[in-house]
Amino acid sequence: MHFEDIFINMSVDPRQSPLARAIWIVNASVDQIGTVLFSCLIIATIKQKRLHNPCQILVGIYAFCSLLTKLQILLPFFVFILPGSGKIPRIVCALVQILPIGGCQNVFTLMFVIGIDRMLGMYSFKNGKKYLIILYSLSLSFPLVFLAYVIRSLIQNPFLQVQCFSQDILGVDGRSIILSAQLVFNFLTLGCYVIMFFKLVYDHKTGKMCSIRKSIYVSLAIIMGIQIFGYMFSLTAFNLLNLIYSNFTDEQSQIIKCIINIASSLSSSAEVPAMFIVSSEHRLAMKEEFSWFFRHFSSDKNTSKIFTLTNKML
Repeated sequence: MHFEDIFINMSVDPRQSPLARAIWIVNASVDQIGTVLFSCLIIATIKQKRLHNPCQILVGIYAFCSLLTKLQILLPFFVFILPGSGKIPRIVCALVQILPIGGCQNVFTLMFVIGIDRMLGMYSFKNGKKYLIILYSLSLSFPLVFLAYVIRSLIQNPFLQVQCFSQDILGVDGRSIILSAQLVFNFLTLGCYVIMFFKLVYDHKTGKMCSIRKSIYVSLAIIMGIQIFGYMFSLTAFNLLNLIYSNFTDEQSQIIKCIINIASSLSSSAEVPAMFIVSSEHRLAMKEEFSWFFRHFSSDKNTSKIFTLTNKML
């Protein structure tokens, strides 16, 4: 086979590639693991009063937005997998995807405002409902910018046939700006935690550090570390892919995007188990809310059965 033949074969519709279809299925399946985990966190936040302070409410809102990021893959997945042209009108895509993809943008600003909240908390800054409203209002600024780009692309060509990726409803230049802004918010969030780290070092040296405060911020740093570096990896990878996009065929590009998405999805989904492990409040709330589930893994249940069996034998 000549090189030209290889190039022609690689340029065929990626929907005909078994490898591309398999990776898409894996990508969608991995995302739905996160759907289950974040749903559990949302339910616990709503129903458990112990999770009703401002920071934990922000974490609950963050969980809802993270849930939306897991759902945004479903429409492009079905467009790709199901028979047909593999494309739908941009306006249909925008109407279905505007909330899930808009929620995805809110994730990055919420990470930042949660970082601000924790940073201010180190200085015993008092907060309440007004403070929570202000912080969340600030986090909505970025999704509103996203909405403006969507409206602009719809005005330009509402019936353009698209595969329903985020760049399809943002436009190429809009997608580039949004990705760059996401990376900026990622670094700003990292900056908040760097400041917190130096404050902890200072408190430790001056003898102001208490074990409770240290454990709280260590646990939060673990969770935010997963968030920041997971998203930083995916955002950097997507920005690099945009720079060299023309070097790949449609099939290669879709496979690379799916692999990046899988890595990003796994890292973000890991936030919920990490929160369960390191945050005592979330652990107690989730154990109480989902006691029927944890009962199956309880050692007390097994001990009770052994004790009952021993009594019967005696």
